[in-house]
Amino acid sequence: MPQGYYTVEQWVRPAEDAPAAWVVVLQLPFGATLTAAEEALDKLGQPGFYRVVQMQRVIWAEKEKDGFKLRKSHASSPDGLRKLAEMFERCAGRYPREEVREARRLSKVKRKQSV
Repeated sequence: MPQGYYTVEQWVRPAEDAPAAWVVVLQLPFGATLTAAEEALDKLGQPGFYRVVQMQRVIWAEKEKDGFKLRKSHASSPDGLRKLAEMFERCAGRYPREEVREARRLSKVKRKQSV
């Protein structure tokens, strides 16, 4: 089963002249199921037109000499997705290899210390 988090959005037309848009009404944590998203929507108890979006796969496509390098990862939360987007902007689309390696190394050290 794919891992990710679910966002439930509602179709809303705010005013006569404003365009209709999807508005976030619920976000479920990483690892939630589609059934859990549907149950949360049922508990919300508001009529409307909704969509359930599963956020999970992030692909950083970086141009290289001989084509593109695709770096794939998972977004485990809206905050994680935001941080990846900020990194992409900060690095002007160039993948920060050393920064990512160091973060992984520190994560491993932290895990070992907590065991």
